Amino acid sequence: MPANLTPEYMEAEQRYKEARTDEERLSALEQMLATVPKHKGTEKLQSDIKRRLAKLRELVEARPAKGAKRGVSFYIPREGAGQVVLIGPPNSGKSSILGHFTKAQVEIADYPFTTRRLQPGMMQYQNVQIQLIDTPALCPEFFEPWLTSVIRNSDYTLLVISLTSQSVLDEIEFIKSKLAEHKIELVRDAEQKFDDEGNAKIRAMIVATHLDLESAKDNLSALKDLYAREMDIYGLSVKTNEGVENFPREIFQRLKVVRIYTKAPGKQPDLNDPVVMRKGSTVEDFARSIHKDLARNLKYARIWSKNKLDGQRVPRDYVFEDEDVCELHS
Repeated sequence: MPANLTPEYMEAEQRYKEARTDEERLSALEQMLATVPKHKGTEKLQSDIKRRLAKLRELVEARPAKGAKRGVSFYIPREGAGQVVLIGPPNSGKSSILGHFTKAQVEIADYPFTTRRLQPGMMQYQNVQIQLIDTPALCPEFFEPWLTSVIRNSDYTLLVISLTSQSVLDEIEFIKSKLAEHKIELVRDAEQKFDDEGNAKIRAMIVATHLDLESAKDNLSALKDLYAREMDIYGLSVKTNEGVENFPREIFQRLKVVRIYTKAPGKQPDLNDPVVMRKGSTVEDFARSIHKDLARNLKYARIWSKNKLDGQRVPRDYVFEDEDVCELHS
């Protein structure tokens, strides 16, 4: 079976070949493992990457630290309904967002560069969780080269800026230009994430914080005039809760996923633990995600939906809507 390696994997492999330090090699290997297609044709390749990762991690963690923590990882496994990465300049409010919407223990301070490593947390939206990842600040004085891989691997990115910053436009333009150097463009939407040359269109939204402060709403309006064609812009204040209630829903809707509830024949569905799949997924995709033999032997499915179906049989190519209930028959 051909490997059919993706442009994202090929870029990570090139980064590994060009890496000069063990930390850079570790970052590239973690990205390679995250992006390699998972099928029988790549089993040997996956095993080789895992072997190299284990050996390199052991080497890095055994080395005496020089002002840095041991065992720092540049890759965080995806959890929940999607992985959302928070990027932005110093003191933009990224850590405040993570701390407010998740149970993660974050360090929040008025001085810059408080966040020095990736920090994940899980945000609740109804009956699913969304993974938020805080990242080190992006600015001319400080730029972590491995951060671009984290952005590429994300399902969605939030460019967090403070409406109180006197240089907010310069901060946005710097981040855009720096990402462009690494073949990354932040966009509202994209049909295809990567092209054959490794260029990435990353779906993103600008989150404007400190909405509660004086002149913030005027600044937000000006920001929308300048950037609304490129990305959606969302105003937020975790201090006064402006924009807080709708924030999880806004993020969930942009992840482009659907929740599917499983149902055994003659029993009630479990509405507390949905299976999350990409929009456009079919009954056959759903069956295959459970087990390939189930997809192969599938005879039919029954669907209960919010608006139109009430247990009717549907074909294999039926496309799910959010919160459909599915009963598979093989």
